[in-house]
Amino acid sequence: MEKEGLERAVVSAEKQSSYFRLEQVALRSALDELNRMRDANEVDEALYEELREKYSQRLSEISEKEEQYRKVAQSIRRLTKYDKEIAILKDYQQELSQKIAKAESKLEEERSKIWEIAERFGLIGTPELKPAQTLSQEPVRAEPERRPTPTQVSPEAAEVESEVERLRKEILSELEKARAQSRK
Repeated sequence: MEKEGLERAVVSAEKQSSYFRLEQVALRSALDELNRMRDANEVDEALYEELREKYSQRLSEISEKEEQYRKVAQSIRRLTKYDKEIAILKDYQQELSQKIAKAESKLEEERSKIWEIAERFGLIGTPELKPAQTLSQEPVRAEPERRPTPTQVSPEAAEVESEVERLRKEILSELEKARAQSRK
């Protein structure tokens, strides 16, 4: 059902349920009046039993119908709520998929930059240009750590040095991965 159809169904079920509740009140009132009349001896016992049975039966039927309509309205409200939740989750899923694609793209971009830098420094050969050349089987040895000179280093220079060191470590790590893959 479409949204407007569901809303109309809920309104209709609630109206019908309200109508049945009003009828229940009227029937209970009629039963109370019938009991009062019997207690006051205004009605004979046979007529009392016949009317009480008739009103009680009708009250039971009306109560059952009212309960059914109330449950239908409740169920439709739940369906509407679930539809809204699903729509929200689908939007969130799409948003996450876009974020994942963006992150993967950025990762691939960074990986390309690192490979480019590694090739520029001669850390790896270009497979397209040198197909016969294979990477050596020796493990990569890290350069000894450079100790900072005792002179004052500006914060910008320290930041650049730490970034260079981080990139150097990333390049060495990527190089190790490439060698491990080429061994397989």
